Amino acid sequence: MRWWWAALAVAGLLYAAWPRTYAHRRLVAVGDLHGDADQAHDILRAARVVDERGHWIGGPTVLVSTGDTVDRGDATIELYGMFQSLRNESALAGGQVVTLLGNHEMMNALGDWRYVTPGDLASFGGREARRHAMSADGWIGREWLTHYAVTASVPLLDAQAMALAPALARTHRASFVHGGISPVWARFGVDTINAHAHALLRKALVSRAANGMPPSDAVREERALWAADGPLWYRGYALDAERDACANADDARHALGVHSLIMGHTPQLGGIAKRCVDDRLYIIDTGMSHAYGGRASALEITSFLRRGWWGTMCVHSTYTAVYAREGAQRLSHTIHC
Repeated sequence: MRWWWAALAVAGLLYAAWPRTYAHRRLVAVGDLHGDADQAHDILRAARVVDERGHWIGGPTVLVSTGDTVDRGDATIELYGMFQSLRNESALAGGQVVTLLGNHEMMNALGDWRYVTPGDLASFGGREARRHAMSADGWIGREWLTHYAVTASVPLLDAQAMALAPALARTHRASFVHGGISPVWARFGVDTINAHAHALLRKALVSRAANGMPPSDAVREERALWAADGPLWYRGYALDAERDACANADDARHALGVHSLIMGHTPQLGGIAKRCVDDRLYIIDTGMSHAYGGRASALEITSFLRRGWWGTMCVHSTYTAVYAREGAQRLSHTIHC
C-alpha cells in the first residue's frame, strides 16, 4: 500500500501547485455623454450594463462616467436621473457606479451656459428652474456634491485579491478623471484634488455664480484647479507627442500609485485612443453625442488574479473598446506578476 500513499502525496502536491484563477473583476467606463440619452442607453446596453428597459444587469460590474454628462444635448434631466437609478440598482447587485465631474459640470455650476440647448432649458421649465436644480439646494447640485468627484482611483481587483496578493492588488488600480492629471497635480493625490474641487463647486453652487469665473472667495488652489492645466481641462495626454505624453503618464501613475490613466474631454472621433505601447494611457471621449457625430463607445477592463505553478501570483488584464454598433475590439492584454 505504500505506492498508494505515495500517489496520494504526489496528487496532493500537484493539486496544491496547480494553477488557479481568482478574483475576477469587470469595469466599464464611458466618456462624454453631452446630453445624448439615446447614445448613452445604446452603449450601456452594448456593454451589458443595462437591459432594454435601462435597468442594471451588470451584477458586480463597476461603471465609471468621466464627466461632461451635461451640455450640447437636451437630456440633462434624463441622464442624471439614469445615473441616480443605476447607482442604487448596482449597489443591490454588488456593483458600483462611479460618477465624475467634467469641465462642463463646473461650467454650469459657475453660470457659463454657452452650450446649453433650448431643448434642455425647456425640459427644466426655464432658466430659473434649471438654475435652482443646479444650486446647492437643487437636486442636481446635491447630486454633484454628494456623488460626484473630480477623480477616482478604482481597484481593478476585488477584496479577495487583496487578501491573496495584497501587493499586486494595491497597485493594480486605474485612475479616472475628465481632463487629465498632470504629474504636478498627481503629486497632490486624489483626496486633495477632490477636496479642492468640492470646495470650488460648493462655493459656485451657493453663490449662484453667473459669469463662468471662480467666485471671489475661491482660494488659490481652487482657481488653479479650474485653470487650463488643472485636471478638468488638461489635454496634454491627448495632444502632446506620444513620447512626451507617455513619459508624463509614467510620472503621474507612479505619484498616484495606479496602473493606468483613463480620461475623456478631448474627442477621438475614430474611437478610443490607446496612446502608449502598453495599457497605461487611454482617451475614451469618442464624441458619442449627436453634437459631434462620433462613435458610441465604452472601455471595458476585465482583470483576474491567477496563481501559476507553485504559487506565483499574476494579474491578467484585458482592455477592450466596446462600440454600440461595430462590436468590440481588444486593445491590450497584459500580465503583471
